[in-house]
Amino acid sequence: MTKYIIVEKKRNIGILFTNCSVEEILNIDSKYNVGDIYLGIVTNILENLNIAFIKLDNWKQNGFLVLKNEFFFTSRPNINLEEEIVVEIIKEQISKKGPTVTKNISVQNEEIKIYPYNKKSSSISKSFNKKDTKYLNVVTRLIKSKNFGLNIEKREGPFHLWKLIYRLKKVQQEYLSIQKKINNSQTLPCLVSNKQEIVDILLKKSLIQKETIIIVSSLREAIKTKKKLLSKTIKKDKVIIEYSREKISKNYEYYVEFIVRNALRSNVKLNTGGHIVIEKTEALTSIDVNSGSFKKFRSSRETILWINLAATKTIIQELKLRNIGGIIVIDFIGMINQNDQLSLLEYLNTQLQSNLPNGRIIQISEIGLVEITKTREGRNIYDMFTQECRQCKGTGYIREEKLSNKFHTHFLEVSSIYG
Repeated sequence: MTKYIIVEKKRNIGILFTNCSVEEILNIDSKYNVGDIYLGIVTNILENLNIAFIKLDNWKQNGFLVLKNEFFFTSRPNINLEEEIVVEIIKEQISKKGPTVTKNISVQNEEIKIYPYNKKSSSISKSFNKKDTKYLNVVTRLIKSKNFGLNIEKREGPFHLWKLIYRLKKVQQEYLSIQKKINNSQTLPCLVSNKQEIVDILLKKSLIQKETIIIVSSLREAIKTKKKLLSKTIKKDKVIIEYSREKISKNYEYYVEFIVRNALRSNVKLNTGGHIVIEKTEALTSIDVNSGSFKKFRSSRETILWINLAATKTIIQELKLRNIGGIIVIDFIGMINQNDQLSLLEYLNTQLQSNLPNGRIIQISEIGLVEITKTREGRNIYDMFTQECRQCKGTGYIREEKLSNKFHTHFLEVSSIYG
């Protein structure tokens, strides 16, 4: 199946779609992204909570360092206030919570990952056969620095030893350049790794594979993307890069914005009739299934089951597209027949296993609500493209303009009396 990826480099947005349906939207945060390496400063230590706060730059948010996860360095993590520390972001900022960081930084190039501060973390994937494993053990001893930990994963396709040696040398050179920045840095705290681009994220997630077509705004962007892919050892025949014509390129940003706005809509129509309403809050996400004017079958039982099954598939697609995690509560149309309820739950469980492996059904409440939990992975689409409303302060409601103006006038009159 051919995959299409629309790339807009100006706002660092990547949109993956197949068969005319959007599957995933990626966006690089302007501040903190997974894999970024910072030279930070320890600002606070909470020993009772096993957490240290690391100032990463001049932004308000600090990084969270979970001390109990840093025991691989020493039996007890030694860290002091105002200490300079090199950390890597392992979890992006979510809502008002800052990013999670670690001292166990890593530098990677496709299947190779090195750990400059952790010698013990060295492993070769068991997917290699015995002959290739012996070669790798010899080569890594000859080439790899004794101060690095190393992890090599098995990629699809035939194993090429010399290509792997080339990548190993390249990733070591990349770390040496980062170390040079750390030694020469004069302003603290600061970012010491190269700022990531959307193509880097696509490569990390292995989204650029065979039969992938990348669409960019112009010929100039197409040439830049090609150079980027070649520098990352992507074969020429592996992907196709297409660029928009001059007339379309002028409105390229508006096309991308239309797709993003469409993905953020709360009301989603079902192909077979009816619709679902998705409401995201800080605590949980509620999804309501509505039949609308759909009346395809003679009996109401068949109609309700059909709508619920159709809604289930759409709900899973929307959860994946929006990257929604945490607690999800689904209000399906009520079904009296227990066999229909079991059929719906089995179908929901099948869809979760095939499309959202990190999601699972918790329970069905007494009033028929289905509760699902899904592990949070990175920012959801709301964190990427939305911000809190200044008028309603996140409640989702705005006061009627007339009443609001009357209150404002009365307040001014009172303040003038007591002023």
